[in-house]
Amino acid sequence: MPQNLPAVRSSADVARPGLSIGEEIADHLRAELGTVRLGYRRTDPKADRIDLLAELCDRDTFQSVIKWLSSGKRRSQATRRAYADDIRFWAGFAADLGRTPFRLGCFAYEDLTAWRVLQEARGGSDRSMARRLSSLSSLHEHAARRDWPGLVNPVDSEDHRPRIDRHDTSSATPVLEVQELQELVKAADSPFEALVVLLLYTLAGRVSEMCALDVGKRIVKPGRTSLDLTRKGGKERILPLSASVAGLLELHVGERTSGPLLVDPEGQPLDRFAVDRTVTRLGKRAKVLGGRDVTPHVMRASRITHMIDDGEPLAEIQAFADHADPSTTIGYFTRRKASERNGRLVDKADDLFTDITDQWINAKDSA
Repeated sequence: MPQNLPAVRSSADVARPGLSIGEEIADHLRAELGTVRLGYRRTDPKADRIDLLAELCDRDTFQSVIKWLSSGKRRSQATRRAYADDIRFWAGFAADLGRTPFRLGCFAYEDLTAWRVLQEARGGSDRSMARRLSSLSSLHEHAARRDWPGLVNPVDSEDHRPRIDRHDTSSATPVLEVQELQELVKAADSPFEALVVLLLYTLAGRVSEMCALDVGKRIVKPGRTSLDLTRKGGKERILPLSASVAGLLELHVGERTSGPLLVDPEGQPLDRFAVDRTVTRLGKRAKVLGGRDVTPHVMRASRITHMIDDGEPLAEIQAFADHADPSTTIGYFTRRKASERNGRLVDKADDLFTDITDQWINAKDSA
């Protein structure tokens, strides 16, 4: 969620983009992009992303952003929403530089060099920087091919984008061990909290996929309940649910026949921030991960890692997790095996000093 967005005016007077791209398409995109809360408190107002983009961008840039988000390469609803939020972030950075409204070409090479240095000074993660730069670069490349001939991409892949180490074990998403996962479930105070954990874990799910589901996407047949899920990249999947998850989901849905599949205790649609708060709260209650926050992605990473521990073939894990690139799945395998290897080698070295701790404890006790 961008931290430095300009103040948002009322969207009542924002022209509907449907005037130029067709009302039906506009309505579809409005639903696809969804709403975003203008703050982190539950009482903060929400606004349509498409209206926010219309206000933050000049007219030509807004049209290019909509065409870019409508591209066949960006079919996933979650991807479109994430990219829309990235453009809102860049509009905020442009406003910090005194360049409003946001316009394609308003950034120079030097601007993004300064931005990267600033992010490094603030301790920004390489993955977040790389994702936002990728979004900005993709938008410029798409616009240059379509309506902006000669548009210069300000993102230099060599100078601006951080190099991501796929085998990084220090900043990679932490993993719950099996016992920690069980403690997390035991910490649930309600069927709803247990459902959130089990649904994310058993399907190795992405939180945005789960929050986008409607009640009608639950398929109930004798012997098996499934979900009709749209995964990253717009891939449609029918995923079977375990008996435990199906039972919890039945309790959660009750008599509802329409609307969002997942709602909070007040009946409001569940968003990724609410899911994040739920699993983080459970993690603190269960005292797992050594004090690090449990996030929705921790659940996904844990499931993938546990499948590796169980000896499942990497090709099957890749298919289940819907990793487009096999190197992503291999990265989980490499990190897990590196942790096991390093632990084994450290323990082997420690065999040379088995009595050292007892020696000093005994010396302290006798002093």
